[in-house]
Amino acid sequence: MYLVFDVGGTFVKYAWMSMDGNIQEKGKYPTPTKEGESVPEFVESLGQIYDKYKDQGVEGIALSLPGLIDAENGIIRNGGGIKYLKDAHLAELLGTRCDGVKISMENDGKCAALAEVWMGNAKGCKNAAVVILGTGIGGGIVINGHVHRGKDLSAGELSYFFADTLTRKDVDKIFDIDSISDMEEEYEKLPYLWSTSYSTRAFCYQVAVAKGINPKEFNGELLYKMAEEGDPVVLDMLEDFYFTTAKYLFNIFAVVDPDIILLGGGISAQPAFVEGVKRYVEKLKSISMITNFIKVDVCKFGNDSNLLGALYSFRQMYLEN
Repeated sequence: MYLVFDVGGTFVKYAWMSMDGNIQEKGKYPTPTKEGESVPEFVESLGQIYDKYKDQGVEGIALSLPGLIDAENGIIRNGGGIKYLKDAHLAELLGTRCDGVKISMENDGKCAALAEVWMGNAKGCKNAAVVILGTGIGGGIVINGHVHRGKDLSAGELSYFFADTLTRKDVDKIFDIDSISDMEEEYEKLPYLWSTSYSTRAFCYQVAVAKGINPKEFNGELLYKMAEEGDPVVLDMLEDFYFTTAKYLFNIFAVVDPDIILLGGGISAQPAFVEGVKRYVEKLKSISMITNFIKVDVCKFGNDSNLLGALYSFRQMYLEN
């Protein structure tokens, strides 16, 4: 049996799993993100969960993590929203804390992609792309059944696609987005990326401003409630959202030529979103015989995708090589 962690900005979710992906038990606890918390405290929080299961025989620990993950060397090169994890040699530290058990770790977006290739809607596909719309734009590119990381581990970091909102006159306004800690400030000052213009959160921010609603009180659920009520402003803005998302999917297709592109994230549970994006994909694909081969669908797995993908990453690292 295997202990699998999905580390998020708010919660660390964990599961006791068999190698066939069957979840025997699940739990979660708040992610240690308070000021002053550090790598040793983070490792200890994982270790305490390990202690609950070690007498049952933990064959390995698999982790899904935010940021740039050096899976081969077990190092977090950049911790994403958990800043103190930058440059942490997590696999070594956790292995020492947990009696030398084998450790694997992978980026969360890449885990979502692996889950779909293993037993989801990309099963049987050699090449696939997964796009996760949320606070940013996460993603994973799978080539020949394995995650493509790139030389700097940033392959699949789709947040950094430049948006149509960027023009030549805006170039001198660009500065390091990592210097901003407030999401809403990103949307106002740097609306030039896919993540800051048409991620789910960025789009909800735009709609809230257009409707005079406090953005902190607005979310995807309220967005679709207003759409169901026929709000013309919201309906028009949603069409832009679907159209823009479809365009980005064609850019991914042109570079990767995957068997399938899958949409994930909380908003993908809204049938209207998936239908809307597919509608524009159908309209745009007629531009060329080449683009006519694009195939778009929704991810099979929701909240468990990162757990499943992390486990599959462990399997590829230790059991298939």
